[in-house]
Amino acid sequence: MNELIEITAKDNHRFSAYISQPSGKPKAGIIIIQEIFGVNTHIKEVTDLYASKGYLCIAPSLFDRIEKKRNLKL
Repeated sequence: MNELIEITAKDNHRFSAYISQPSGKPKAGIIIIQEIFGVNTHIKEVTDLYASKGYLCIAPSLFDRIEKKRNLKL
């Protein structure tokens, strides 16, 4: 299962993240760090790939602190 979520940082800044969960119990968790292009199709595919291997993965949209992407979609 994959979805877009919103995370609140310790300083109350809110930003988007793409999360992908394995079908069973996760082996571990992995944070996928975006490239210069943000949380794009490629980053989502990488996140989904690791989830298919049994890992709970999240790709936070780190550039949201500078400018929120209004069109971040599944």
